[in-house]
Amino acid sequence: MTPRHLVPAAAGVGLFRLPAHADTARDISRDVLAADDGWAAYGTGTTAGAGADDAHVYTVTDRTGLVRALDGGSDTPEIIRIAGTIDADTDDSGRRLDCADYATDGYRLKDHLAAYDPRTRGSARPSGPQEEARQASAARQAERVRFTVGSHTTIVGLGRAVLKGASLQVRNADDVIVRNLGLRDAYAMLIGNSDTATGDRGRLRGTLHHDQFESVVQADLVKSWNGGAPHASGTLWGFPRTKSGGSCPVDLPALHNACDSGSERDLTADVGRTPVLHGGIDSAAPADRAVARGAGAGRIR
Repeated sequence: MTPRHLVPAAAGVGLFRLPAHADTARDISRDVLAADDGWAAYGTGTTAGAGADDAHVYTVTDRTGLVRALDGGSDTPEIIRIAGTIDADTDDSGRRLDCADYATDGYRLKDHLAAYDPRTRGSARPSGPQEEARQASAARQAERVRFTVGSHTTIVGLGRAVLKGASLQVRNADDVIVRNLGLRDAYAMLIGNSDTATGDRGRLRGTLHHDQFESVVQADLVKSWNGGAPHASGTLWGFPRTKSGGSCPVDLPALHNACDSGSERDLTADVGRTPVLHGGIDSAAPADRAVARGAGAGRIR
């Protein structure tokens, strides 16, 4: 999958892909997370919509169908199967929307660009009527493309399904699975808030593996993981080989601590516990091959 803007901010969120040799005859929408498969397996684990009755199993092909299936973030166990490409940035008839459709009174893109041209205005942050109008227009678009995902929900792509221009919001929800789905044309995948958001502690329990991230605009995939301890299979990583044939190993914890001296705490090689919620941990090269071979919508076999 290629997530760009997925916002899980809750416990028990599983984003995963089963091995490529999985049986194609089974219904992948009712798969559950394995008992030892990362933080989303903690406690009661992650089963999402596996127990949904037939009345709460949906196949959707457009934005309207997706909104209806999500039901405003209902906590009723459900399975949502996405077929084809769904563009969130469309009206109820399926017409693609643009800046003009979201423009509030007084906002025009060309006027905004002219008003805040750094060649005439300098580097000061935009402020004033045009910027306020732009923010109002952006809020209108966000309302259109933002979808609330409730607890006990499985969202699964059929074949090479794509959800385009959407923001999946998993907030104050538990037990969610998103898989076999391409997510495109948004901003980033964010887990949590800032490092000072202590309300996240104990809530951000998620599992991600065999996913591929491309052209992520924002730097952080994980904004905050308060109360969690990362597990690493080693502390030395290698940069690409140099022209002379050698490699340049780097101590990641030391590099992090040197570059982020204002963080809440430094990283150390000892996380203070022995991680148990995981299977085998691949080193970088095998992981790269596995992702290239099997990641992405429609790749489950």
